[in-house]
Amino acid sequence: MSTNEKLIVLIGPTAVGKTALSLDIAENFDFDIISGDSMQVYKHMNILTGKIKPEEMRGIAHHMIDIKQPEESFSVHDFKHEVDDLIDTYHENDKIPFIVGGTGHYIRALIYDYDFHDEDDADKRELMERLDKLSTTILYGRLKEISEDLASKVHPNNRQRILRQLIKFELSERISHRPAVKDSDYQHKPKYDTFIIGLERERSILYDRINERVEEMFDNGIAEEAEKLYKEHKLSTTAKGAIGYKEFLPYFEGDISLQQVKENIKQNTRHFAKRQLTFFRNQLDVNWYDMEDETSKEKIFNDLNQFLRT
Repeated sequence: MSTNEKLIVLIGPTAVGKTALSLDIAENFDFDIISGDSMQVYKHMNILTGKIKPEEMRGIAHHMIDIKQPEESFSVHDFKHEVDDLIDTYHENDKIPFIVGGTGHYIRALIYDYDFHDEDDADKRELMERLDKLSTTILYGRLKEISEDLASKVHPNNRQRILRQLIKFELSERISHRPAVKDSDYQHKPKYDTFIIGLERERSILYDRINERVEEMFDNGIAEEAEKLYKEHKLSTTAKGAIGYKEFLPYFEGDISLQQVKENIKQNTRHFAKRQLTFFRNQLDVNWYDMEDETSKEKIFNDLNQFLRT
């Protein structure tokens, strides 16, 4: 396993300022951006996940955004599988992959090359044997129950493609319900020559930014977006857990006020930011930069240039 292949990662808690800086870095160093966010993979969840708008991308390619329907599960296994392929493609073309996000265990599984395959192969064989006993009509019916969108892309008589989609879905569901990956499950040597940029702010300032962001989300229509998701989609367990959606569920049932929803989102986002920082500091080898320091951007650019020259 080579550690000469470079990887650059930008992390930090929600609302710290990752998006704006990631665009500056990508523009300056001619990078594409690979999202490392577990919720921005979902279509129709734009405001509540803080997703960048197409018109804000400055023509920079963004990957791992809007690749799943809300009905579909998405796991650390799925992320690693997709992003490993992207990274390989960049290295084959002598380009540096650049990952931006806040889902710490996804980033760590990627950097330390956590291996899911042995358990998955056994699960896959068992699923194949069980599903292969069912008729194509029944299998296609199951696929439609899981996702009308997926089923519409597969011919009802194409048994092999139907089987592949069902197995992929069921494996993802099983993985999402497994116990959390422990630190001991990882290798202790990174797969890549990795430079991790970590952004931080003084806690009270970060919390103020979070509160302001939530206010903006309500101004921009998060309540309408959440209601549309609630009425028109049967969200997967993964998507249903998104901060900015789950807080609306008691409101839709008539149990709490919209103001209480807003306060709950603020509080849960602040708690989430604290957990993110704890994970990053304990589980990753991070080069930290204080975003309240006006020279931080210049320092990051200088450190990146030095890293890329080595």
